Amino acid sequence: MNSEAQFLELVQRIETLETNTRADAETTAIGFHLVLTELAELRAEIADQRTETRQDSAALGDELGGLRWHMHDHFTALHRENLHWLITVQQLINLARQEPTHN
Repeated sequence: MNSEAQFLELVQRIETLETNTRADAETTAIGFHLVLTELAELRAEIADQRTETRQDSAALGDELGGLRWHMHDHFTALHRENLHWLITVQQLINLARQEPTHN
């Protein structure tokens, strides 16, 4: 299950608990305590999910930065190689123009 679905499920569980608690006017002290405990656990799970999502986002940002750096290096090397070949071809064309024709 993805993080967004887990987060939505946790929020829904909290809303259900809060609704049930309000609807049940005869909640015992123990039952109320259990509901509060479960709400606290759900909120902790949500906080963990948020932390995990932030860490995943940060890691993804780092990976993208590394990929950009690698691709920049790769394209720079290709550009240099293509420039070298272009200069070589231009030199060959210039040599061909300078050679006398044999008729």
